[in-house]
Amino acid sequence: MSGSPAASATRRARRALERAAASASERHEPVLEVTAPPQVLDPGPDLLRAQRRLAESQDLAALAEELVAEVHRCGHQRVLLLETVARSRHRELEVLTARGDLCPAPGHRLTGGDLTRMAPTAVVELVPGHPRAPRLAVWGTVAGSTLEVLASAGGAVWRALVATEEARRAAREATGAQLLLSGALRLAGLGSWSWDPATGVVRLDDRLRRMLGLCPTDPDPDLETWRSGIHPDDRGPFTGVEDPAAHVGTSAPYPFRVTSADGTERTFLGMSVPLATTSSSAVQGLVLDVSAGEKSTGELVRLAQCDSLTGLANRSVMDLRLVEALETATPTDAVALVLLDLDRFKLVNDTLGHQIGDALLRQVAVRLQDAVPPGAVLARLGGDEFVVMVPGVDRPEAVSIMARDLLRRLRAPMMLPGLPEPFVCTSSAGIAVGHSGTADDLFRSADMALYRAKDGGRDRVALYDSAMRHEAQARRDAEHRVRRALRTDGLRVVWQPIVSLSDHEIVAAEALVRLEDPVEGLLEPKEFVDTAEDTGLIVDVDTWVLGEVLRQLREWRRAGVGLQVSFNVSGKTLEHPSFAHRLAHSVESTGASGSSLLAEVTERTLIDLSSSTRASLGELRSIGARVGLDDFGTGYSSLSYLDRFPLSFLKIDMSFVRPLGTSDRAEAVVRALISLAHAHGMVVTAEGVETELQAAMLRDMGCDRAQGYLFGRPVVAAALPQGVLGPRFRP
Repeated sequence: MSGSPAASATRRARRALERAAASASERHEPVLEVTAPPQVLDPGPDLLRAQRRLAESQDLAALAEELVAEVHRCGHQRVLLLETVARSRHRELEVLTARGDLCPAPGHRLTGGDLTRMAPTAVVELVPGHPRAPRLAVWGTVAGSTLEVLASAGGAVWRALVATEEARRAAREATGAQLLLSGALRLAGLGSWSWDPATGVVRLDDRLRRMLGLCPTDPDPDLETWRSGIHPDDRGPFTGVEDPAAHVGTSAPYPFRVTSADGTERTFLGMSVPLATTSSSAVQGLVLDVSAGEKSTGELVRLAQCDSLTGLANRSVMDLRLVEALETATPTDAVALVLLDLDRFKLVNDTLGHQIGDALLRQVAVRLQDAVPPGAVLARLGGDEFVVMVPGVDRPEAVSIMARDLLRRLRAPMMLPGLPEPFVCTSSAGIAVGHSGTADDLFRSADMALYRAKDGGRDRVALYDSAMRHEAQARRDAEHRVRRALRTDGLRVVWQPIVSLSDHEIVAAEALVRLEDPVEGLLEPKEFVDTAEDTGLIVDVDTWVLGEVLRQLREWRRAGVGLQVSFNVSGKTLEHPSFAHRLAHSVESTGASGSSLLAEVTERTLIDLSSSTRASLGELRSIGARVGLDDFGTGYSSLSYLDRFPLSFLKIDMSFVRPLGTSDRAEAVVRALISLAHAHGMVVTAEGVETELQAAMLRDMGCDRAQGYLFGRPVVAAALPQGVLGPRFRP
């Protein structure tokens, strides 16, 4: 099928009119006929008169009336002016006006069948939204060139009227917007100015002219004249030309002094922004006269430029100063950005309260102010993030030394109100050094370095290098793979048996997630889980895995298999407010036994035990699930968290198991861990068991369970061995 709906409808209407004309001819009804061949019509008095009458139409309705009248004068007995009002399979047209006998009244609606019965000799059709409307069609008769010229003239006048109306509407809207803006500026007491590099003229509005004592007839000044009236110490930012923020879309408020026409000095507060994105764009500025209250104005400026909690510069000021420094930077005179973040500050707010957290931030700000070198700019970005900008850097190593000194000073114990003991705060810092590019580029590089410092164990400094950009790209790729897997059902679960060391029977299986990538193949958790944690996608991954666990438990129950299932739960998943509710609903809907679930959490989860995490763990226990500690011994040295929540089992990390049989120290550590777990009433599982000697030693130490390649690699559920393992696996 080709053509638009309007064209198809027009063809159907034309065929209907042709059939109507033929039917009228058979009934010997008068039909306008032109027997002579059509002649090319020279513009004569009648045509010129018709064109003038059409051109004199003041609106669309008048034009329509004139057009129908002229078509009628050309000899057509029945002329209809129709407008399409419905574009469907059964097209509807409304009569706007008509000339001739037996014509319907205006407002009447017609269909194709009505047109066939009426047999009009000419139709003027107005197509809504059509660029050439109105459109004249003559069907069933031979049309002379006069009608064609009339149609063309009518269309031209129609377009002119529509364009004129649109221009008037746009002018009304622009005038209304200008009046609203002008009224808002007057109500706010603001004057405005603009500078266009194309003309070099600084245009002042009437309000600013009155603020400066200028006459309305005084010409707008050029840039140099404009600058000459401003105090020499304040000339830079007010013009907007030297204001770097005017070229990045933002500006910090700046006070400046200006001499008015009567010689008095007044204090203004200004802000400027670009009118376009190019570096040579015009600049628009707003000005507030604050001469009457300079003291309070100073406070307003301070609040606009400073962080309210610490008194340090805020992000807008840092952006401004960083752009200024980069404009003059060279390879031997570069700019360094040190991005500093307090370690586990959220835990301080959650456990000690926000008042203690605020007091900590204030003391951190004081220590940083005392430590930053002269000429550096210190700012708080928000939360627990601080940034130091150091210009004039020739050796990045010197900045690293300075950053380590900052961390050392912050690490010193500090007294906080309400705490009986000194508080120790650690932090991490990322450094980026550059002399080209944008401020955003430098911030991104420093942020990558900070991520490296955090990922490396916190309380350390990392200097940006090109490898970090590749790592960041790898994280973005991993995030894309996780999102795609969640969207396209690309996650898989494999199962590794957990064996009782007393009788060698498989008592449980651990559900391990894999990601099936169309390019890389089946990926293990180390390839994507960390990224899922960082991006929050781990909540969706854990939810999917839990659904697979419950589904598999139901299948095993139907088959008479009574295995327990162990699965990992992220701390972020436990913090999610809906996790506990979804867990209970899923267990109930699948009919799974909660006692078959073994939920593994990390040491960090118990260290950062928030109220929402505690509620989720409580929900797990309430449905009968057992909660245990995974990879024990690889996290924090403190064991006090073992008493924070009742745990049912503990899994010893494989790094302690592998040296068994070759290291007396490893044997002593594992024996102590087993005793510690049993003292807390926990079942102990050893991970990474690969040899019969390791299994025998663990059994002799009293270890309850084990898993590892000795007993089976991770496999799909159908390939998981059942019951008691054969002699090959017996220690």
